[in-house]
Order: sequence, then structure tokens, then C-alpha cells
Amino acid sequence: MEKLWTMSEVAKYLGIQEVDVEQRVRQGKITGYKLGGQFLRFRPDQVEALKGTMQFRPTAGKPLIRQGGWGFSDLHDFLYFFDFYLVSAALLAVMVVYLVIAG
Repeated sequence: MEKLWTMSEVAKYLGIQEVDVEQRVRQGKITGYKLGGQFLRFRPDQVEALKGTMQFRPTAGKPLIRQGGWGFSDLHDFLYFFDFYLVSAALLAVMVVYLVIAG
């Protein structure tokens, strides 16, 4: 399964603002998929095909490629999509520690 891109990743790849991505989604020029009813995601192959067919005005002063590290939005998405697994792992660890201590 391929990783879907966030709105910020699409904006950086296309060299435009997130507002412009949102506007093109409303116009039907970019296909976006809603996850969880609120998170808009995009298929990379569709975005790459779109880049070759449309003209975009460049963003002023912003780098097109992120320079290393995770941002807050990436952490937020990670916690949102994997919260069940993190809580389950924590409960399992607590149960194992309890069983080891209890004998």
C-alpha cells in the first residue's frame, strides 16, 4: 500500500501554498481523499501526473523540499493514526511488568 501525501507535502512538491491546493481540490482539479472525515490525503502518482499538466505560481521564499526531521503535523498524524497500537502496547507492557513483579 502506497503512502498517501498530506496537503503540506503536496504543496511543497508542487511549489505552491496549501491554500492553493485546497482551492484546486474544491475546483476538482486535484483529487483528494478524506481520512477520518477531516484529514485530506492525496495519491502521489496523481499529484505527479498533475504537476506535468498544470502551471503553478511559485511560493516566495519557501524551500520546496523539507530539510530533515519531523514536524509537528507529522507527529500529530502519527499519533492520530497509530493511537490504538500505542495504547495497546503500553497496556501490554504494564501487564507484563505486573506479572513479572507479582511472581
